[in-house]
Amino acid sequence: MIDEHIKQYFSQVSDKQEGGNYSKVIVLHDSPDISWEDISQTVGTLPRGWYELSRLDTQDRVEFTRDYWIFKLPYHPKSLEAITNFFNRVDDIGIVVAQKDAKSGYVCHMIYALKEGAGFFHGCSPMTEDEAVELQKMFADVILPEDYIAFMEVHNGFSKSTDSGIVSTRVLPSVLERFQNLIESETPLMTTLQKSMNPHSLIPFYESFGLPFFQCFWKDWYPKNEMGNVYYSGSTNTISDPHEGSREDSMSYPTFLDWLFFYLERID
Repeated sequence: MIDEHIKQYFSQVSDKQEGGNYSKVIVLHDSPDISWEDISQTVGTLPRGWYELSRLDTQDRVEFTRDYWIFKLPYHPKSLEAITNFFNRVDDIGIVVAQKDAKSGYVCHMIYALKEGAGFFHGCSPMTEDEAVELQKMFADVILPEDYIAFMEVHNGFSKSTDSGIVSTRVLPSVLERFQNLIESETPLMTTLQKSMNPHSLIPFYESFGLPFFQCFWKDWYPKNEMGNVYYSGSTNTISDPHEGSREDSMSYPTFLDWLFFYLERID
């Protein structure tokens, strides 16, 4: 499962290659001798289910994870097709725990390696009950979309290859502060159809790596009884307007899952 892109991403500083992203990396699915008792003491945030998944063979890891997504995520007309199509592209699923430096704790990653070396996705450990409570406190004036909450209970942070991706609630406060500073330091916030809007009505949940581009829930847009989401460009300080062109052109989505299925699609 481990292609060169994944090896490079999870490289150790001690590896025989230039640089290294982590001080220590443990590849659980390739470490059959590591017991739950030992790894749980070292990595207190590792879900027991993830450990048990790493003990299975490749096909079972992929099928069990696919079935869990289908079970966990709320109904959407495209769910079964979109999830099945995504997992049909997955070659293997692995569990990796990595420590950034000696002072940091281990972070758990579930790796979705795509077939034919087409890259990978990786997700962090699920959102805990305490983290869910803190998230709701952070946005006490709104009810966050049910499908978003459900996905965060699968992966509290999820991205394609080296993208920043779906923001983990564990770092959301700092991302939110940076996002608000970006909006408020530019020209007045407008939609792409030149309609003015409240800069505090946006909640970023996705960030593009190294670029001022975000996907955000919009508190003033409820197309299907829950907040829809729109695309924010820091280059123009505008958000996509849901009334402009097709959904794909405007990057405006009525539900979180509509956006997620777009993110999971193959982009050649």
